[in-house]
Amino acid sequence: MGAEEGKHHGRRRRRGLLDLEAQLAFFRSQHRHPVNAAAHLLLVAPILFTNLLILRFLPTPLGLDPALALALAYAAAYLAADGRAGALAGLLFLAAWAASRALAARLGFARSWRVVLATQLFCWTWQFLGHGLFEKRGPTLSELPEVFLMEPFLIFLQILNKLFGYEPYPGFTKNVDKKMEGILKESSELEQRKIT
Repeated sequence: MGAEEGKHHGRRRRRGLLDLEAQLAFFRSQHRHPVNAAAHLLLVAPILFTNLLILRFLPTPLGLDPALALALAYAAAYLAADGRAGALAGLLFLAAWAASRALAARLGFARSWRVVLATQLFCWTWQFLGHGLFEKRGPTLSELPEVFLMEPFLIFLQILNKLFGYEPYPGFTKNVDKKMEGILKESSELEQRKIT
């Protein structure tokens, strides 16, 4: 492993799962084009909702509800990341779970499956097109579990910030901006080295 590669991997290790500044800076650096950012803003929620919908039909021992378990896991992670926004996001997840449960009861398995399949195909296609066509690079697949867990919350934080000026603490947005600039500078330098 070369010095630059080690430096890059070291940076990745320092970005903790619940380090909101680092997570949001990295997320924003990967979603700079307005079309890609809009695709994520609009399409992450339907992906999550249809995950909850189809999980309702997954048979489990002891009658456990995997959709509820998933909603509670997301809620707990978001609450750990930021108490105020996390509590609100957790409530929204539980409301989505309740809505998906009601929709599953109304549609049944066969129709639910068709809704899930169509929604997932449409949303994931646009997620990848957003990265490929507009960002000119693929999504970060090396950290997929982290992305699946944190991306919805990062989008939610951005919405709260834009609509209400919310910050988990004073100076959060400025710190994120500085970290994003550093990520973009490092990425640009790595691209320049590849060219030369």
